Amino acid sequence: MSADTQRRPTWLVVLIVIAVLAAVLAAVARGYYRDGPLEPDAPTGQGSRAAVSVLRDLGVEVETQRHTADAVEDLAEGRTVLLTDPGALSGEQLQTLSGALESSSGTLVLVQPDFVTLGYLTSVISPAGAVRTPTSVEAGDGCDGAGFRARTIHVPGEEGLVGPATTYRTAGDATGCFTSGAGALVAVAGNVVVLGSPDLLTNDGIREADNSALVLNALGGAGSLTWYVPSPGDPMASTGPDLLSYLPDWASSVALWLLITVAITLIAFSRRLGPVVVEPLPVTVRPQELVLGRARLQQQARARDSAATSLRTASMRRLADRLGIRQVETLDALVAALTPHLEQPPERIRSLLGPTPVRSDHDLVQLAHDLDLLEKEIDR
Repeated sequence: MSADTQRRPTWLVVLIVIAVLAAVLAAVARGYYRDGPLEPDAPTGQGSRAAVSVLRDLGVEVETQRHTADAVEDLAEGRTVLLTDPGALSGEQLQTLSGALESSSGTLVLVQPDFVTLGYLTSVISPAGAVRTPTSVEAGDGCDGAGFRARTIHVPGEEGLVGPATTYRTAGDATGCFTSGAGALVAVAGNVVVLGSPDLLTNDGIREADNSALVLNALGGAGSLTWYVPSPGDPMASTGPDLLSYLPDWASSVALWLLITVAITLIAFSRRLGPVVVEPLPVTVRPQELVLGRARLQQQARARDSAATSLRTASMRRLADRLGIRQVETLDALVAALTPHLEQPPERIRSLLGPTPVRSDHDLVQLAHDLDLLEKEIDR
């Protein structure tokens, strides 16, 4: 084996160790915060750390909640509650929020709610359409307080965090702002505020246009904010938490890196070192076993004619050898050669050796017996 061949596995092991260490370090680094859409401590593009940091710098008390009961309690105390994923709540959770909203002076901010969610919380705001292309929308006239002192906001369209932004239609005393098409991207009805796109709150989106002004004024007006991120572990959730929900957020990254490492290792060490060697197998089978096996197969298939043909062919071969004639001779030649040595007429010999049909198992046994007598008679 050459020196290059010996050196190659060493470098491969070093690369695998480096990949594992990098995966562990990345997982530990990400373990200090939750990474997900609108997570308040996540510095990634889909997180909302920038908005939370600025709110805290402005003196706003920001608290993160993941259970409905805690968010309802904060709402009852008059705090502003931001619901980042309304579609993740069950009907029971939405009813609880609606009950707290009716008897509270707090504000509930909903991020891109659907028709079902709005049906529980307000009857004067409903989805109207979607903004599928990157668009900057001006506040326009008649926004009143729904513009939150922002002049222009920007939404990324189809490339958004969860797809296109949603516009909303208002009725009664509800007010809409930043109108695009048939609806508005921001709607206000009493103490309910609807934001049509989660990208307004992300680290990537808050820098666009006046998105930051809209977010800071909508969330920081009361001086205290509850950032409510629904969790599958919520006791009020419609489905209980599964085993994966108990794992830390960085576990998926570690699992992915381990999978890649194992795949690289298998590919590296699965290469054959030489050609495949073919060795003859020392299999010995007794002739009696082969004969019995073939006989059982023919018996199961009821192949009497095939069995009869085998018996006749074997007898004709042995008779030809004893008479000293070639096996390629015709049946007529063999019958002519046998007739002087047998007391049986040629027709009887021809019926035994010729293709006479065998109609039953008894006929087959009788044929075997007759052929055996024929051979014994030649031997005398």
